[in-house]
Amino acid sequence: MNCTQGSSAVEFALLVPVLLVLFAGIMVFGIYLGASHHLRQLASDAARASIAGVSDDERVQLARQRVSAALVEGTMFKPGTVIVQVGTDPNDATLYTVTLSFDARSLGFSGLSGLVPLPPDLIRSSVSIRRGGL
Repeated sequence: MNCTQGSSAVEFALLVPVLLVLFAGIMVFGIYLGASHHLRQLASDAARASIAGVSDDERVQLARQRVSAALVEGTMFKPGTVIVQVGTDPNDATLYTVTLSFDARSLGFSGLSGLVPLPPDLIRSSVSIRRGGL
């Protein structure tokens, strides 16, 4: 007689850790890609808002205001966690660039560092837009 009653428990014990690691990896990279996409969208919104500025100082102010307003509206990022850099593109003076940087460590993945490979700590998104009227 062949006894196979315990084989299901052994298979379960062998597969569950692998599946948990797989699900943790999917979760980490899904949230990371969502944050990256959201940061890109926020940079695009800030670049579009900066078009209305007449001077460089006003463009910087408009871009920063748009980012601050979006962060207060309840986005994925907390206020003060996104660094905003605004200025003329170094390669083309007719372009205006908005660069947003976010430290991904604040997403709370550091506890999984021994379990799954983690994505880079810094998410950066730059959007360039042509200056109006030039």
